[in-house]
Amino acid sequence: MSMTSDREWLETIRKRLEQRREELVRQHQQGLRFLAAEGQSQADEGTVASHPADAASDVTMAEYQQTVLRTLEEELHEVLLALDRIAEGRYGICVDCGRPIERERLEAVPWAARCIADQERFEKELERQRRSS
Repeated sequence: MSMTSDREWLETIRKRLEQRREELVRQHQQGLRFLAAEGQSQADEGTVASHPADAASDVTMAEYQQTVLRTLEEELHEVLLALDRIAEGRYGICVDCGRPIERERLEAVPWAARCIADQERFEKELERQRRSS
């Protein structure tokens, strides 16, 4: 592939990452507004739900929304790191082994920091740590 087409490809990836960043920020802000509105709604209704099922539903919804927010924050962090790697000229290089990450992988997951083999090892280690804690 020529240098021009490599630069064009990288610019396309950078734009995709910036668009994803904007979308994640928007979704995160919506989630925060939802939690704030739920909190205000519960405050307006009083701290004691009128029925135990209502209280359980409120707690479940709040926990779900917090999980969604954490997931958005994690992905946003990965997108920002990918944009940093582009700016520093390190994009597409595995953070673990230093080898190039397959272009197909980067097109599918533009914020990927690891080649597939190292990502699989990383995920297995995370799972092992989760089980032991």
